[in-house]
Amino acid sequence: MTSRKSLNEWTLHRFFSLSAFFLFAFIISVTSVAGADDETIPSYGRGPHEVIIFSDYFCPPCQALEPKLEPVLDALYRLGNAKIRFVDTPMHKETPLFAKFYLYAAKATPDYRSAMRARQVLFALAEKGNVIWMDEKVEEAFRKEKVAFTPFDFRAVQPELNRLIREHRVDSTPTCVILSPGKKAKKHTGADDILSGLRSLQPAPGMK
Repeated sequence: MTSRKSLNEWTLHRFFSLSAFFLFAFIISVTSVAGADDETIPSYGRGPHEVIIFSDYFCPPCQALEPKLEPVLDALYRLGNAKIRFVDTPMHKETPLFAKFYLYAAKATPDYRSAMRARQVLFALAEKGNVIWMDEKVEEAFRKEKVAFTPFDFRAVQPELNRLIREHRVDSTPTCVILSPGKKAKKHTGADDILSGLRSLQPAPGMK
């Protein structure tokens, strides 16, 4: 788990604490549904629960969690148990660039599968070492992997993104917040805790 404490310990990995997070001009979160405008942060799927995933493409624990997270989110999406929102949380100085392109991809093809594909490509790029990332390199990777993207001015979403991070007191990644009817929000941090929390939303065998 990447936290303020661990970020201080990992300065050689060029991570930044969340206190510096609000200084980034490009603070992004991406979720999308068809018909949504640029000033909202919609969600994928439907259901009584809301799942908010806070992650950073350059965060090693996030990178390790993502392959395990995908099938669990896929199951919730298929079952119609939850709507899913992604909040890209810049703990690394190059994350805002990647988050911007995730938003571009979500706008171009506003469906869950395409969004997950964009996340896969971005996580894979972030794992490459000794690369100075610029728009052109991410664009090239998206075209190579056939990830559609539509540039637009995404800054209108920033106030809502900041609100979500402040409201849920997110100070480390990965973090998952689960909102259920009539219950207090539950915050899960770290891979095991997040996966356990998400699996608890799946119906028991034999139940619809």
